[in-house]
This record gives sequence, C-alpha cells and structure tokens, in this order.
Amino acid sequence: MTKKTRKISRPYLSIPITLDEVLSTLANTKGPLSSSHLAELSDLNPDSFSQFCAAWQKFGTTKRRNILLRLEELGDENVGLNFDNIFKLGLGDKYAQVRSAAINGLWENRQTWLRQKLVNFAAGDASAKVRLAAVRGLERFCLDAELRNESGTGRQLADTLLSIFENTDASIEMRRRALEAVSPLDLPEVRKALESAFHSENRDLKVSAIYGMGASSNPRWLTLLMPELKNSDAETRYEAAYACGKIGEEDPINLLIALLDDEDRDVQLAAIRALGRIGGGESKEVLTGIAESPDELLSDAAKQALYELGLYDDPLSPDI
Repeated sequence: MTKKTRKISRPYLSIPITLDEVLSTLANTKGPLSSSHLAELSDLNPDSFSQFCAAWQKFGTTKRRNILLRLEELGDENVGLNFDNIFKLGLGDKYAQVRSAAINGLWENRQTWLRQKLVNFAAGDASAKVRLAAVRGLERFCLDAELRNESGTGRQLADTLLSIFENTDASIEMRRRALEAVSPLDLPEVRKALESAFHSENRDLKVSAIYGMGASSNPRWLTLLMPELKNSDAETRYEAAYACGKIGEEDPINLLIALLDDEDRDVQLAAIRALGRIGGGESKEVLTGIAESPDELLSDAAKQALYELGLYDDPLSPDI
C-alpha cells in the first residue's frame, strides 16, 4: 500500500514540499536550519500540526530550542508567517531554555490564554530565565489593560508584578523588569513603586524607573525626568530622552535639542526620536535641519522622525 503524504500548499512555492520532507530535514540537519523548510511550518492545519507534534517530541532539547529561535526570526522578517501553535507547544516543554524561547516567540500575541500563562510563569516557574521572559512579556498586557480600562485584569497584573518588584530577595534584573512591565498601569501603588525605584541608590533600578515613567505616558513625571537629560551617565540620558518622547509634552524640547550634540550616539538618536514624537514647529525645524546633515546616521533618523511626525499630524495625507 502506498503511503499518503500531505502536501504543504504555498502559492509562492515552485516545487511542493511534503511535511514528511520538512520534518525529515529538521531531524537530520546538524547545521543551520533551512529558512525555506521552516517557513512551511506556518499555519499548519490540524492534521499537519498533529504530525508535527509527534516529530517534535523526538527532537533533542537543543534542536527544539533552535527551531523556536529560527521561527521567531522568520516571523519578524515576514509578517505573513504565523508559528503561534508551535510556540504554544514549546510553552509546555520540560526544559527551561525551550519554554523561554517559546515565550519570546509569542511576543506579538495578546490573547487572554497567554496572559494567564505568563502570569503563572512569572509567579512560579522553577527557572529564573523563564520567569524573567514571562515578566518581560507581561508589559504589553499591562498596556492593553490600561488602554481598555480593564481594571480587574490590571489589578491581577499589578499584584503579580509588584510582588516581584518588592521582593528584595529577587535579583535586581528580575525586579527592574517587573517594574518596567507594570509601569503602563495608572495605579497609586505603581506610581509609588516608580518613585521608590527612581530615588533608589541602585542605578539599574533608577534607569528602569525612568523607562517606566515614559511607558506610563504621564506628564507628572517630567519634573523628575527633565533634570536626568543632563545626567553624566549616558544610559540615563538615553532613557530620559526616550521617556520624554513617550510622554509627548513640549516642556523638554530645549533640553532634547541640546542632546543632539551629545557625545553618545545612542543618546543623539533617542533625542531625535523624542523630538519626532513631541512634534510642534520648533521640533520640525530642528529635525529638518538634521535631515540635511552630512552625518548619514543622524540624517536618516531625522528623516524617519519627520515621516512619523507627518503620520501623526495628517494620517490621511496622500503624500505620506
């Protein structure tokens, strides 16, 4: 009896590839994984996904992790590819390196089931690497909860993330990422945590507080942020410029213009992006001048900022 094989139908393929061929290649390849074969794993139908799951269990830990890493790369390069079912499969893996890769691969997914899964991971996974990936992943859900006025969801997320931030036995890395993740939520306890971290003697916590103030988009923080645009530490200046851009008020424009001559290139670029976000006549004039600069990096950044500024000013303009 001839064995039936499922053809993976993709309109851009000149030669059809069977799922058996794809899985065989993945199993036997020791070097870099083929993008063309991996792309065929996008949007598998139920029968094909069941066949993939059976093969997945036979792959080694490193192979499973590498597949997820490559799928994340492919998904970033081509928005038409969707590997969420495979990433979801990886969330249940017994090895932490596979679970964390799966979490990172789902960075665009904003579904309720994933939010709850990440909350559980953040609160109780045995691996610090997985907990950290989950904490980072919760920031977008905090933003969604704030924008949609979902107070119950916001409260659950705040309780989880603030308990991590307030745990002094946790690593600074874990605590600061929890603070960053929770910062979009406009809650008194979140504001208190941001102030506490900002005034902390720990530099990393302060930098994360500055990031969080920007993520909150709350102008109340400008009185603390604007002096940090003159901080001697480049990373602090960078985050302060980014935060001012996120808040979008015109108060820090002159200080941001001064950063265009900063000795640190990243700070210069952050100031350009911030001016583009803030907008207004003065920002446009400055950015237009930079766009004509012989410095290609700054010129390109200014042109991009002007383009985005045009979108904000007139989203229906045919010239944009």
